[in-house]
Amino acid sequence: PPRGTAMLDQSYIGKRLPLIRYQVDASKIRELAMALGDDNPLFHDKTAAQAAGDLDIVAPLTFPSLFRFWGGSAVGSETRALLQEMGANVLRILHGEEEYEYFGTLHPGDDISGELEIVSIDRKEGSSGAMDMVRTQAIYRKQTGDVVAIARATMVVRW
Repeated sequence: PPRGTAMLDQSYIGKRLPLIRYQVDASKIRELAMALGDDNPLFHDKTAAQAAGDLDIVAPLTFPSLFRFWGGSAVGSETRALLQEMGANVLRILHGEEEYEYFGTLHPGDDISGELEIVSIDRKEGSSGAMDMVRTQAIYRKQTGDVVAIARATMVVRW
């Protein structure tokens, strides 16, 4: 179809991707903190974290981003494949925004599971043409079954 006239398949709203599994590891917490340039001792030093009331070091707030990319299956490629099925050209997908709602703290040893769901698809008109805004939500649970975080993201599909 000509640019600007196509739209993603709305029947995918509510679709869930396969279960995401992720084992939180202290080295990954430290690596992300270093990559972010954050020297907060709570991310690096178990003694400092214990002095602050935690059992072990804690994960930076953006840590759930790792779940989607390293969650035991090729979740990133599954998301791209799903967007292609919906009619998107993956070369025209942009990351729009991402937010996290926390209900607990992530520590080394936590066994995280979660499902990514397509929540909505909305059409917007921009100066360079039509865009579909794909909103997703992932609910992440610890091994106890308790919800630890909800991640919401928007991907922009440019036509």
